[in-house]
Amino acid sequence: HGDHIGGLMEKGAPAFPNARYIAGQVEYDFWTDEARVGTPAEGGHKGVLANVKPLAEKTTFIGDGADVVTGITSMAAFGHSPGHMVFNVESSGKRLVLTADTANHYVLSLQKPDWQVRFDMDKAKAAASRRKVFDMIAADKVAFLGYHMPFPAVGYAEKFEDGYRFVPKSYQFEI
Repeated sequence: HGDHIGGLMEKGAPAFPNARYIAGQVEYDFWTDEARVGTPAEGGHKGVLANVKPLAEKTTFIGDGADVVTGITSMAAFGHSPGHMVFNVESSGKRLVLTADTANHYVLSLQKPDWQVRFDMDKAKAAASRRKVFDMIAADKVAFLGYHMPFPAVGYAEKFEDGYRFVPKSYQFEI
């Protein structure tokens, strides 16, 4: 979505010319398909054509269960968008799940995972993905980082009624 890809290009040139780009194949195929023209997804289509497609030759396209690099593995969480994915990050015996847009609000999306937001393109799949992802996070007691969580955007999910509760990770600045 535009809130995550807008800074990839600057004045028609890559903003990060030496970067390695990774994108989900299903997501890329959906947003670059000309069938988006004349639909509610047309704005996203234009954004991807302007900001992502120019980088296609430098992009590695992945699917569910792919290793981005050692310790970072993709997991399908379709629904928010057709190819939406989350990522398991593991290093030195620690784990974090990057949930991307699986939850759009730290209270509503977690406590009421079946509630839908306007931005979920396939609302039933998005709700099922929220449950799958946050069931895993809660059961494994693993930290997660969500794009739309409050600062510092890292926390835990614990089972709460028919959903989950966001438990922010505490942090301490060191001088």
